[in-house]
Amino acid sequence: MKKLLLIGSNTGNAHLKNYLDLVRDYFDEVLVVSDYPVEYAPSKSVSFSLKNPLKTRNSIQKLRQIIHDYNPSIIHVHQANSYAFIAGKANGGSTPLVLTAWGSDVLLLPKRSIIHQWLVTQALRYADLVTADSIQMIQEIHALCPGKEAVNANFGVDFDLPEAMNADRELILYSNRMHEPLYRIEDILTQFKAMCEDLDGHLILAGKGSLTAKLKDYTKLHQLTSQVTFTGFVTKNQNQANYLKSKFFISIPTSDGTSISLLEAMAYGCIPVLSDLPANREWVKDGENGIIIGRSEPLSKAIKRGLELDAEKVQHYNRELINQRATKSANAALFKGIYSRILASEAKANR
Repeated sequence: MKKLLLIGSNTGNAHLKNYLDLVRDYFDEVLVVSDYPVEYAPSKSVSFSLKNPLKTRNSIQKLRQIIHDYNPSIIHVHQANSYAFIAGKANGGSTPLVLTAWGSDVLLLPKRSIIHQWLVTQALRYADLVTADSIQMIQEIHALCPGKEAVNANFGVDFDLPEAMNADRELILYSNRMHEPLYRIEDILTQFKAMCEDLDGHLILAGKGSLTAKLKDYTKLHQLTSQVTFTGFVTKNQNQANYLKSKFFISIPTSDGTSISLLEAMAYGCIPVLSDLPANREWVKDGENGIIIGRSEPLSKAIKRGLELDAEKVQHYNRELINQRATKSANAALFKGIYSRILASEAKANR
């Protein structure tokens, strides 16, 4: 029997579930270990906090017992931080361990302090193989842990695309990133206000976060309530509808891997307007199939450059790119291939 022990955060995101949906049919059994119980699979709860050394030690012992009792074929941990560190300690090399980095764990966390750098490096060392969704992340992984095998893979996107999409859309800007400092939603809003002095557009802000109340207050203060829509968290169908009616998708975080939202937006015909990050440049060529905002470039100028693009050609190019590199089927095959290679190697070693 092929048994997967899937470990990672389930706080405020659906990434763990989305990944499991990608590979579930490869395994006979799955057990999820996370901070809190989940509804989509059998699960157990373990704290992955490192704040209290005694509690951390207890978490390692608890997870070690779970691994012993469940006896998985493969452990797959998501995020090269405390999750991978505790999992690696608990596993002790007894079971093949795959680690998937999410972005900020390898791009930002090591830069906080020497201790954080050590933590991430140790997490990477515990893994037999690491996956990441951008070349930049793989380069950072190799810088932290030279020689570590790393594979470029993403979770893929499950599309429900119409046969034909409207290229002649209203000037609607769509953002569905979290309302947290990393994603610079406040900058989007202030730049949108300045843009409206030259262009008549509408901004849709999906999602929520610690800055939501502040963003809404800014909108009221500057009389933008008729031009800015806050939707909160949206369903899959609502998200698709927003993509399909929006001219532009805007995402300008200070750091990022390959964003699933970006892949969705490209598939559904939005022109991407993105911050100048290596992961973004892996998907978008400035002035060809989207816009990369320069460091001091106003949003209004970036949007005007975007309006000069042939939207129909951009849609066609981006849809072909997504079909080749970002579908769920393509990436499911990639991850399953990784598992098969690991299991075959284990079987050969145990003969």
